[in-house]
Amino acid sequence: MKKFGSYLAAWWKLSRVPFLSVGILPLVLGFILAWRWGYRGSFELYLLAVAAAILIMWMTYYLGEWNDLEGDRINQNFNRFSGGSRILVKGILPARVSLLLGYGCLTGAILVVFYIYLQYRTDLRTLLLGGLGIVFGFFYSNKPVRWSYHGWGEILIGFCYGWLPIATGFFLFTGFFSSQIFLLSIPVGLSIFNVILINEFPDEEADRAIGKKNLVVRFGKERMGDLYIGLSILAGLSFIKMMWGIGLTAHWLLALSGVPLFLILWNLIQVWLGNYRDAERLERLCRNTLFVNLSVTMLLTVQQTILRPY
Repeated sequence: MKKFGSYLAAWWKLSRVPFLSVGILPLVLGFILAWRWGYRGSFELYLLAVAAAILIMWMTYYLGEWNDLEGDRINQNFNRFSGGSRILVKGILPARVSLLLGYGCLTGAILVVFYIYLQYRTDLRTLLLGGLGIVFGFFYSNKPVRWSYHGWGEILIGFCYGWLPIATGFFLFTGFFSSQIFLLSIPVGLSIFNVILINEFPDEEADRAIGKKNLVVRFGKERMGDLYIGLSILAGLSFIKMMWGIGLTAHWLLALSGVPLFLILWNLIQVWLGNYRDAERLERLCRNTLFVNLSVTMLLTVQQTILRPY
């Protein structure tokens, strides 16, 4: 029983279960937006959509652990938010387990997407949305494309954890797209882009050694720090713009949006001061950047719930 518990704990860490929230929450935001438009669906469809999103994320995580193992082994500057789960590096689970789980989740994701398409008689755009998530996730670290090794990974993460889940959650119940999807995806996509970007800072030396040419390796921490600051400002401004639709006074708007706005300000000051050069402060910066994304998505979901239906 004790051995089973240790394996379960290892699987939990390898699967990065808490980090599934960055994909599930935007999907729920899409559900809520569809609800505001007056569209409902079966509870099974909600569960299937969430299951497909989880399987795609797990596929990406597992295959990323397998493909990045060489870099993770030589990485000495990792923290809780970078450098992989360390489960394969420490030999707690055999490396092939991650590979098998990745392909198992790939198979499961394909089956769920086709089941939704056939069972609920949606059009081909359902397959397109699901296919984009699967293809981008599979080739994020897999050969021959390896988006994350050529400076495209950050952009695709912004798309796949921003516009794509919101659009999917909305489309599944409405059968069409709305400009509101794009507007909501701006602060969500920019903030998750920054999550990936800042998480590359601790891994720069290891990534450079294995030829992983992400944005930080290509352009350096100082220039990518400037990009982080710029995107933080844009994320904050777009978030305020979307929250303003509630119709609250500036006082109440600030009170409701205070947490992400304070974190955005704190983060960009830390980067501007160059505090990412300190390992402990960099880990806090990685954590708080993740909190920005989660709080922004949750508050936008609350905002869409509060607003009157169309």
